[in-house]
Amino acid sequence: MIPKIITTDKRDNINEIISGFAKQCDIDLSHRMVISPEKNELTVEQIHLMQKDIQVMFSKKILVVLQGVDDSGNEVQNSLLKCLEEDSERIQFLFLVKNPALLLPTILSRCALTGPRPFFHKSESFKSLLDIFSFQNNSDATKETAVGKIDAFIASASVKNNHTLHNLLTIRKLIIDNNINPVLALDNILIFFSKTSTMNVIHGK
Repeated sequence: MIPKIITTDKRDNINEIISGFAKQCDIDLSHRMVISPEKNELTVEQIHLMQKDIQVMFSKKILVVLQGVDDSGNEVQNSLLKCLEEDSERIQFLFLVKNPALLLPTILSRCALTGPRPFFHKSESFKSLLDIFSFQNNSDATKETAVGKIDAFIASASVKNNHTLHNLLTIRKLIIDNNINPVLALDNILIFFSKTSTMNVIHGK
């Protein structure tokens, strides 16, 4: 089963989301495991305990819910990678996060974004699209600034369209992992926005 990502915020009823997802996946709610941060983020110890618990749990399908992975460091996220491919026929992983862009590309590449609700909610004044992506501003972009532009857009906007978010995260991953030309990558994003009328899928625009 492919791990799933659903974005959430303080307004969401987490129990309802988990119950609905379990029903959708035909998993008994008694066969669920919810891992939440002990303090501000998950710990490697929590991931190791989760692995041990999974090994002794039910023979039927299991729903493993992880909250706050996007607030956790690379060490924690890397430790999760080993879990995602273990017994994938029996275990359904569900990540409840605020910002998928903060997940490691190696985790994003193994997961599917799901859920009909917007992926991001506006938390501050939205910068003009052309302030972040413009052919003129893109001309001297480096790998770091290109990733920064994408992250700035994702963090400041509320994207309704799953395809738009997927496109942004895919290009971000290509910049990081495949070293594609950052100027061409950002120009590609601007062309994508132009073709798909992105302003119609952003709150407040």
